[in-house]
Amino acid sequence: DISRKENKILQYSQNILLFLSTFMQQSITAFIAFTMKSTLTFFLVATFAREGSSFARSPRSHSAFVPSLQVHRTTASTRRFLSTQPVVESNTTPIDPQWNLKIAIAGAGPSGLVLAHRLLQQSSASSLPISAIDIYESRADPRAKLTSSLSLGGRAYALGLGIRGRSAIRTVDEELWGAVKARGFECERFRLHLTKSFNIKLRDDDDQKNKIGGEGIEPSVLIYQTDLCGALLDELERRDDQGKVNLHFNSNITHVDLLDSTITLQESAADNRNNNSQPDRKSGPYDLIVGCDGANSVVRTALQTYSPPNTFASTQRKLYPGCFKVARVEKMPPLMDPASVALILPEKKSLGVTAFVEPVVGGGGCILFAGKLPEESKPSSSSNEGNQKDDDSETEEINLATVLFSDCRDFDVENSSDVSRVEQLMIEQFPLLEGTPGLENAVKQLLSQRSSVASSVKCNTYSSAPIEGMTPAALCGDAAHATGGVSGQGCNSAIADSVALADGLIEYYRPLSSNEEDIPKAKRGMLHQSLAAYSRTQVPEGLALYDLSFGNDGKSLPPLRNLIATLNNALDSVFRGRWGIGKKPLQTFLTSSMTPFSEIRRERQKYYLDEFPSAEWFDKQLESVYSES
Repeated sequence: DISRKENKILQYSQNILLFLSTFMQQSITAFIAFTMKSTLTFFLVATFAREGSSFARSPRSHSAFVPSLQVHRTTASTRRFLSTQPVVESNTTPIDPQWNLKIAIAGAGPSGLVLAHRLLQQSSASSLPISAIDIYESRADPRAKLTSSLSLGGRAYALGLGIRGRSAIRTVDEELWGAVKARGFECERFRLHLTKSFNIKLRDDDDQKNKIGGEGIEPSVLIYQTDLCGALLDELERRDDQGKVNLHFNSNITHVDLLDSTITLQESAADNRNNNSQPDRKSGPYDLIVGCDGANSVVRTALQTYSPPNTFASTQRKLYPGCFKVARVEKMPPLMDPASVALILPEKKSLGVTAFVEPVVGGGGCILFAGKLPEESKPSSSSNEGNQKDDDSETEEINLATVLFSDCRDFDVENSSDVSRVEQLMIEQFPLLEGTPGLENAVKQLLSQRSSVASSVKCNTYSSAPIEGMTPAALCGDAAHATGGVSGQGCNSAIADSVALADGLIEYYRPLSSNEEDIPKAKRGMLHQSLAAYSRTQVPEGLALYDLSFGNDGKSLPPLRNLIATLNNALDSVFRGRWGIGKKPLQTFLTSSMTPFSEIRRERQKYYLDEFPSAEWFDKQLESVYSES
C-alpha cells in the first residue's frame, strides 16, 4: 500500500512538473511575441499619432462633445444598413415631378461613387424619384491615360477592402463587387520583418481557413484607389442608361451655400499646360448635398457656417509628427513573399522610418514609407527659428529619413546619379528591397512628392439641422470621421456610410399624393428625416472607430488596469482566440467581422478611461439638440 501511494505521489509530481514546464514555455513564448508586437505597435503609432500607445489614447468626454439632434425614431440597426440584400420597393404610381430629387455629391472617391450607385439603383427601381446626380471631383479622371505614377499622390496607395467594404458594395449587386474584385489582389498574409533574415507571421491564410465547417471567410482585397474608382466609374456609366449621372472632373468646389442650395465651382482646363482655369460658376439649386470630399471637406465647412449655434460641432487635427510617402513598383521585391503584406523595420532602428509593402493585382506592389516630419518642416511660429534650423540642417548627416521627409531639394529627380544615391540609401536600410523591378522609378516618385501628413476628424452629427430654409446636407467617410489610416478601416467605413445614407433615403423619402399643398416643404421635411436617421445610426459607429483607433488621447490607465490590459493584449497576439485563449487581435477583428464598431468599443471598455455612451444615451442626445432651432 505504501509503495502504491508513493507511486501515485510520484506520478502526480511528474504531472505537476510537466504542467509547470509547459506553462513556462508558453509564458516565454507569449513574452517574446508580445515584445515583438510592442515594437510593431511603437512604429505604427509613432507614424500616425502624436503621443501615447495604441490602446492608451481616446477622445475627450463624449458627453461634452456630442450634442443631440431631433431624430425620427427607428429601430433599424447598423446591421440592416449593411444587409447584403438591397431594399427595393417598386412604385409605379405617377407622382408630381416636384418630388424628383436633384442631388450633388462632392467627391468621386469610393464613398461618393458607391452612393451614386445605390441612388441610381433605387431610381431605376422607382423606389426613389431622382432627376439628376451631379458628382464633382477636384482631381482628374483616374482612368485617364495621362495620369502617370509620378502624379498620383495619395491615390498611389493600395486600399484594403475587408468584409465591411465588400458587404457594402454588394448591397448594389454581386456584379459590381465582381468588377471591383477583378481589379484587386486577394490577400490575408501579413509578416513583420525585423531583419533581412528574420520575420514573424502575424497573419496567414490558415487564420481564415480555420473556421467552423472549414469554409472560412473571403480574404481582403488589396486594390489601388485609382483602380477601385475606375471600376466603380466604368460600371456607373454602363448602368446609367437614362443619363441621370453627370460626372465633373477637375472641378474644385470652393463654396457650398446651404441657404440658396448651390455650390460654387472653379473648373480647371482639362489640358492645364498653360495653367488656364475657368471662371468660378454656381451650380444648383440642389435638393440634397452630400460631402464625400475627405478630411478637408468643403461641405463640412458649410455645415459649420450655416448651422444654428451649439448644434453642429467638429474637430480636425494633423497627426504630427507622422508623415508618409507612397511609390508603386513593377513587381514585388524578389526577396519577399510576393503574396504577403509586409512591414519592414530598418537596419538602423533609430532612423525612425518603416516600409509597408503591399502586393497588388498583376504581380506589382506599392511601398509606403512612414516616418517623422523633421522639425524644420513643421509649421513654425517664428521665421527666425526656421532660418536657424535651416542653417543647422546643412551640417546634419544625409540619411534616408532626411531625404524622404524633409522635402530635400539637393536631389534632382532628373539626375541619374542623385536617384542612384537615394536608391542605395534605401537598400542599405531595407536590404529586402534589393533587386526590386522598378525601384529606380519608385525613387523618382518619392523625390517628386511632398510629405503627406494624415488628419483625424470627429463630428457630433453627420447631417444638417432640420430647420426651415436650410438645405439638407450630409457627410460620409473622412469628411465625417477620419482616423488617418490608423485603424485600416477608413475606406470600408466610408462605403458603409454611403449605404446607410442611401437606405435612410429609401426608408423615409416617400412622396405623397399630388394634392399635397406644399410639396417643397414636405420634400425637405422628409429629407431631413432621412438624414437624421442616418446620423442616428452612423454617429455612434464613427465615434467608436475613433476610440478604437486612438484610445485614451495620451492619458494612461491606472497601473493595475494597464498591466491587465497589457497581458490581455499579449494573450490576444499570441493565441489569437485559438483553443479559447484570448481573442482575435483588434486589427484582425475589425477586418474580418461585421460586429458594429460601437459593440466592439463597449466590449473593450477595460482598455479605456471613459465609458462609451450607451445606445439609449445616443438616442436621447440625438433627439434634443435641435429642439430650439
